[in-house]
Amino acid sequence: MHGNIMSTLRNLVYWGLDGFKGQPVKSAYDEISIMDQLSSNDPIITKHQEANLGKIINHAISTTDFYSKYKGHYLDELPVINKNVIREQQERFLSMEYKARRLFEMRTSGSTGTPFVCYQNSEKKRRVNAEVIYYSEKAGYAVGRNLVFLRALTGQSRKSSLKQWIQNETLIDIGNLNDTKIESLFSVLRSVTKKGSMMLAYASTYDALRDYFRRNGFNVAEGTNIVGIISSSEMLFDDTRKSMEKAFGCKVFSRYSNQENGIIGQDDLLNNVFILNEANYIVEILDLEKDVPVPDGTVGRIVITDLYNKAMPLIRYDTGDIGCLTYVTRNGQKRKAISSFGGRKIDVIYDSLGNRLSPHLITNHFWSFPEVRQYQFIQQSSRSYLIKLNVVGEFERLAELRGTLQALLGEGATLTFEFVAEIPVLASGKRKYIVNNMSH
Repeated sequence: MHGNIMSTLRNLVYWGLDGFKGQPVKSAYDEISIMDQLSSNDPIITKHQEANLGKIINHAISTTDFYSKYKGHYLDELPVINKNVIREQQERFLSMEYKARRLFEMRTSGSTGTPFVCYQNSEKKRRVNAEVIYYSEKAGYAVGRNLVFLRALTGQSRKSSLKQWIQNETLIDIGNLNDTKIESLFSVLRSVTKKGSMMLAYASTYDALRDYFRRNGFNVAEGTNIVGIISSSEMLFDDTRKSMEKAFGCKVFSRYSNQENGIIGQDDLLNNVFILNEANYIVEILDLEKDVPVPDGTVGRIVITDLYNKAMPLIRYDTGDIGCLTYVTRNGQKRKAISSFGGRKIDVIYDSLGNRLSPHLITNHFWSFPEVRQYQFIQQSSRSYLIKLNVVGEFERLAELRGTLQALLGEGATLTFEFVAEIPVLASGKRKYIVNNMSH
């Protein structure tokens, strides 16, 4: 009972504070909710997107150096950008209007393993908060309810116990996914989920749990009161989804989101068919080679225009993902969605003692080395690793990086570093940043 009272109190406090500030989150939430019930060709959505697209393009042209030369251009006449384009000239993307203001720094390694920093203004951050609340509610969440994050924790992703308590979040470090760690995970879940919690993690974390369930049965998850599960970042495989639903007795949703934008879409009745968040983003699918649109149903590059990030406008931003635009009928409404999602399948990596490691733990260790433009981490044998680095100028922190990775992989690990001009691209147009070449 005490837990329910605290959840209700947190809910009242959150929305009360939002009301005190003029309801920025509630207003954005209502807008997302309304548009999520409409057909994608409804005039309300069309007018909303046209008006806000005009605003963000005009804002970008008048307040950023990069877009200043595109006055009078329409969306399809603007350049397609990506992480590398922005990183090489980041100052030119920052709005002069927001440079003196407090901005939110969003760090991402991205699936190409390229560290990247994006800045968001407070209005954009509140819209992201609204997205998270709205789409999480579909999975059984309510503001104030406990959220369990399974993450590979680093200095940048950790939160103090007090902050976790205030936000009613539980961060569980899953950097090492061996059986002992997974067993202790269930013990922690049983202790924190008594009143019903929602769980969020990367798809590869759920893959590890699926493999554990196969070996040990599903009853190991008994007593964990998980009421909803959300997967993000990578493709959630159907067998993984089924395993999680069987073990925890609740529905699993897959979400298409990233750090630099927010929640672009979430699946519903059809697995990995992401119904788009048209209130906040315009999504284009462009040819794999040329910056031209492809017909609906054809796989291409997913390119996002964020309608609300004024601090650092991301217009026609190539996410590095591939998929196709399709339409699904939900509640009698025809909705735009992304299917055939080509999220990169990440290889499993093991430390020198044979313990399975989260690929995201490896990625997170590179966040502290912004001079590394790209990397590729290759496991050659049980104790031998090759790390290819594409760096800016002279890399003077090699010993530091070596020490960081050595501590992660164990004293028995042999590390070889190779400096390259570019990480090779796969046939799909993707760079694979975690590779396991061990013969299985």
